[in-house]
Amino acid sequence: MQQTVTTALPQIKTITRPMPNATQGRVRRTREDIETVRANNPIEQVIARYVVLRPSGRRLLGNCPFHNDPTPSLVVYAHNQSFYCFGCDVGGDVFKFVQLFEKLSFAEALQRLGSITPTNRPVSRVLPVSVNTLPRVELSEEHFTLLTAATEVYHAAIFTQPRVLEYLAKRRIDLDMIRYHRIGYVTGNDLAKYFRFRGWDPEIANDLGLIGPRGEYFRQRIVIPEVREGRAIYLVGRATQKYQRAKYLGLPGAPKPLYGLERVRGSAEVFLCEGPLDWLTLVQWGYPAIALLGSHLKQDQASEIADAERVFIVTDSDEPGRRSARRLAEMFGKRARIVPPLPNAKDVNELAMHPRAHETFSELVQQARSGLH
Repeated sequence: MQQTVTTALPQIKTITRPMPNATQGRVRRTREDIETVRANNPIEQVIARYVVLRPSGRRLLGNCPFHNDPTPSLVVYAHNQSFYCFGCDVGGDVFKFVQLFEKLSFAEALQRLGSITPTNRPVSRVLPVSVNTLPRVELSEEHFTLLTAATEVYHAAIFTQPRVLEYLAKRRIDLDMIRYHRIGYVTGNDLAKYFRFRGWDPEIANDLGLIGPRGEYFRQRIVIPEVREGRAIYLVGRATQKYQRAKYLGLPGAPKPLYGLERVRGSAEVFLCEGPLDWLTLVQWGYPAIALLGSHLKQDQASEIADAERVFIVTDSDEPGRRSARRLAEMFGKRARIVPPLPNAKDVNELAMHPRAHETFSELVQQARSGLH
């Protein structure tokens, strides 16, 4: 379905990865370096050095250090290693927290965390708090019920937002795709009222991370659900406003799945991409696609597509994306086919906005299938 588009929602700029190192000049950090530092610095332990954290269900709460916060609105999610403040809408990973608190660049935060060892930890501004890693809890039927209901509330709301529909049309996501995949929009004031009307326990919504101390987690975001067997199991929210620092937010209280897994069961070929809009684009073009919701794939997730004879890897066209493609190809061995870099586009969804996008992508797939890349 085609629509004429004259406006678009603001885009979020990405941070350039190579950054100066304060003591060693200019260095390049690989994703492996960054992930190693991340793994050695659990976010709940790092933030507890700056903020007093107290358990609240599966989360940890504290007073946000980035604004005047008389009541705790900073939430730390150990299960997906992220934080978010419902008061000032600041969130991210362990690097982002250290960047904001210490007023450092990404490279400086990486160096600061990389220099911390069990015997060499900075002691300035530390509040001694003992925090245990929170266990991952499997979702109950009540969780799935509320998550599916939230998806329907958000889906209904998107049709009251012509500007959001125009934006998705510009990204070549048409109304049929919006309806089929139950894509929604969070106004920020619908969910709590609906849950109260149904008489549902708000603590279940809090446990999922849908609603927190300061309102709805995904407010003013486009929401893309993963629906399996008719029920939603996860949500990803895409930013629509300049003040929203994180381009994408995942549902804090649920394990992150592979998007589209149910639809590729039995497929001889599977297309592996990074982001949810790339995934929607590939599905719209008729490809059996899966979204990683990032650039990393766990070994147990790889086993979920063990039956596929060929795995086409479609990552971003920049150098980090190509490194990610090579790493993923190593996991799949002879089954892997790396799709060549997309011409004049960072990712599949950006390519979709160009003339002959589908034909261009088909040609690249044929090159990958023939081993000409």
